Formats: sequence, C-alpha cells, structure tokens
Amino acid sequence: MRLYLCEKPSQGKDIAAVLGAKTRGNGCIKGPGVVVTWGIGHLLETAAPDAYGDHLKNWSLDTLPILPAQWKVIVKPKTASQFKVVKQLLKEATELVIATDADREGEMIARELIEYCGYRGPIQRLWLSALNDLHSPGAQQLQTGCGNLSAIPISARTL
Repeated sequence: MRLYLCEKPSQGKDIAAVLGAKTRGNGCIKGPGVVVTWGIGHLLETAAPDAYGDHLKNWSLDTLPILPAQWKVIVKPKTASQFKVVKQLLKEATELVIATDADREGEMIARELIEYCGYRGPIQRLWLSALNDLHSPGAQQLQTGCGNLSAIPISARTL
C-alpha cells in the first residue's frame, strides 16, 4: 500500500480527493492501493529536561546548558491518538510519499515520524508549493529516493 503522509488534515483531504481516495477511516482516507494520513502539525516533541535525570527536575542555572548525548523525543499527549494511526499505517505501508509542506518544518515533521516509527521502505517526496499545484500536470511527478536529507530536520530545529 502506498501511504501519503501529510502535515495536516485539510492537506490530506485535498490530496486524497485528487488521488480518488474517498473512504474515510480513523485518521486517514483510503482509496484503491493508497491511504492518505496526516499529522496535526508535530506529533512528536522533545522530552522535558527531567527526562535526562532527576537532577534536572528543578530549574537552575547550575545545570545549564543541557546538552545530552542523545536528544529524547516523545509523543505529544494532545495528538497521541493520531500518532497511533500514523505509526500503524507506516507499519503496513510498502512505500511512503512525504506530502507535508515543502519547507524545512514540513520535512522535519515527516522525517521525525519516519525515524521514530522505524519505517525502512522506499520513500518519495511530493513537493507542492501550494495545493493548487495538485491539479497541474507535474503533480504526478514524485522525487524518488530523497537522498540524505538528515540535515533538513536539524536546520528546522534551529529556527
């Protein structure tokens, strides 16, 4: 199954309409051979300082800066139900199309989910500057492979 991962529900609805996906599911829209799902912005967030040790439970200048060897990411409580949907769909997907906004933040939203959920299948990127682009002849052309885009989430975090 080809999974389209969008950044927000409205974007997912528009992309699903173009793909002919009409069957509404829990947090997704399904069609022949495709499923469109979405985040609600970020579904993940960095863990609070106390996740790195009890000594960081109380704020103090003495413990700054906090520079862990590995940053911890957690599921946002407000969007946990949609995260579960995305995680399950990523397990079932045979290929993934990143259809988030064509900017650093959109790429970060998708890449964090891919890494956190452990998806290892083929990935394509649908680059749209506006949803009007969906109706253009070039909308069917996807970027394959996506190369090494690991620097994009890093640069998005610095914004």
